[in-house]
Amino acid sequence: MTKDALTDLAVEVAAATSAPYVPPVQEPDVVAVAGFKGGVGKSRTAKELAAIFQAVLTDFEWDWGGVTRAWGYFEETRQKAPLIEAFRTGRTPRPLSGQGRKPDLIPGHTDFERNQPKADVVAESLMRWSRELERRLVVDTHPGGSESTYGAMAAARVTVVPVVLGDDELRALEGLLRTLTDYPLLLIPYKIGRSPAAWALDELERLAVEYKAQVGPAVSNYSWIPNRRTRTPICASPPSARTSAFVEEMHEVARAVDSYGR
Repeated sequence: MTKDALTDLAVEVAAATSAPYVPPVQEPDVVAVAGFKGGVGKSRTAKELAAIFQAVLTDFEWDWGGVTRAWGYFEETRQKAPLIEAFRTGRTPRPLSGQGRKPDLIPGHTDFERNQPKADVVAESLMRWSRELERRLVVDTHPGGSESTYGAMAAARVTVVPVVLGDDELRALEGLLRTLTDYPLLLIPYKIGRSPAAWALDELERLAVEYKAQVGPAVSNYSWIPNRRTRTPICASPPSARTSAFVEEMHEVARAVDSYGR
């Protein structure tokens, strides 16, 4: 019932809105993952999409809860900050290898908050890195608005926005949509329970139609994910009885990203 309701909502939104703006085709390209509130599944989505696409996971988070430490990179044991150095020198960073078990990574750093370049520099740099590495980049942005987030979204062919159907989360979503109109956005209902409230579905539809954002496939709520301590993304391992439903849902999201605007 939940999947049917959300699928119907996505179809209704698509019918009610004009075709989304899509930047010129970039091959390879940049995909951003963004949200104006923490805890909505942004980093998990970025990590899983990077695994599915075999893309370079690029971390613009400066807090310790981002994908960098979860990947196994600890800045306190390193002498350099590759992300900050790349922007300082203008050189394309060399991603850390995930050895085929994890996405290759351009790690974030706690000093990045006060060392962010302007948004236009970030956008130009990401597109250049993608071209020079001949790889797709999946960029996990810091929650909220910042120069690096705006730059990542400006470079992206599509920005994936996980959407939790709670009152606070939907208000944060409206703030993002009001601030970032005319960006290519794909809203992904995330952590969806068996029976989402009708008012929340109505509000998501209202926001998507009003701000002309596309609604993509939903990802269900899985209580075991927060307790998972393995560093490899779920989608990088063979599906099991417990993980197979999540893996299929994330692959549906990946297909929606690939087909966005095409």
